[in-house]
This record gives sequence, structure tokens and C-alpha cells, in this order.
Amino acid sequence: MGTNLCDRLARIIGGTGSVTNGACVVQTLRNLNVKILGRRSRSPLTLPFALSVESKDSRGRTLNLGETVILEKEINPFVTELRKRGIKVTAIHNHWLFQSNCFKYIHWESIDDPVDFVQKSAAAARAVGILPKMR
Repeated sequence: MGTNLCDRLARIIGGTGSVTNGACVVQTLRNLNVKILGRRSRSPLTLPFALSVESKDSRGRTLNLGETVILEKEINPFVTELRKRGIKVTAIHNHWLFQSNCFKYIHWESIDDPVDFVQKSAAAARAVGILPKMR
């Protein structure tokens, strides 16, 4: 996976990207008031909207993975938006003990064209307010 494609994917979500072990990881952070152990966290571990894209197969498709922190009220609408776009939701769970807000983490996956996957994920996220609308 090249850095040019990774940079292109990062621009789609308005984030940053890097290539590690041949996988492109693009990420932006959500602006949520997440508290753990009574303290606000601004860590990329607590606020991610992150996507990874791995090497292409002979048809140009990649293994694509997504994860975001999600408010409980966003879960059902976001799952619906992902499924409408043919993306599988694979997990919804908490990451942290002693959290004081109603947030979870959601994971999704597909084998698809990498640009299509990132565009579909971003569109689903924008439809429910996880990512800001395009200007």
C-alpha cells in the first residue's frame, strides 16, 4: 500500500494517514467529552474514527477495517447506514472500565475497493453526525 493512496484516503475523512506493515491506517478524532476515571481524555485511543486498508488482491480489493467511538444514540442509525452500503458490522462493545459517559466502540469490515470502502464509511458516518458534513 503506497503513501499516495493512503494520503488520498485520509483526505476523504478529513484526517491523517500512515502506512505500517503494508497497511494504510487513516484516522481523525471525534470531538466528544469522554471521561475515564473521572478525567477527560483526548487520547487517540478513546476518540478514534479509524479505518485500515490492507494489500490489494488480484481484483484490486482490500481487506478493510473500521472502528470508532460511538454514542449510544448513534449506534442503530450508524449500523443501518453501514449495512445500506453493504458493510458488515462485527462488534459493539465498551473499551474502558469506569467511564462516565454513554459511549461504546463499533467495528466494521469489508473486502472492497479501498476508495469505495472509505467513501462508504465516511458517508455513513456523515449521515449520522459522526463525521462533519462535507463543505
